[in-house]
Amino acid sequence: MAERSILSFFSSEGQANQAKEELAQLGYEVVQVDRVSRYPSSDLSDDLYNPLSGQISSVSNLVLGNALLDDAAILAGSDPSVSGMSAESVAGRYPYILTVVTDSDQIEQAVEVIKRHGGYV
Repeated sequence: MAERSILSFFSSEGQANQAKEELAQLGYEVVQVDRVSRYPSSDLSDDLYNPLSGQISSVSNLVLGNALLDDAAILAGSDPSVSGMSAESVAGRYPYILTVVTDSDQIEQAVEVIKRHGGYV
């Protein structure tokens, strides 16, 4: 049997995690949810979430949850997502990606579950 990958996009993390849980209950072993962002990020320390004790270069570090330094962080602060002038609460329309790896004969069932939870395939 050939393995296939499904990449689907969600507008909320909750919807993506609900689809992930249902797929796991159905026996899909490789299911993963990640956040897609136009800004690089790394493992964020507790210092980032405490503006009184952390080394915050810009408000973008707090709002976007990234670890950009100095000039890059200041430039990212001009993004509409940071300024509060944007219509959506997160950058991008579908910032969460659900990845499923499965056999070819189980593709249709997985796609049906993903669509039922609001995913875009």
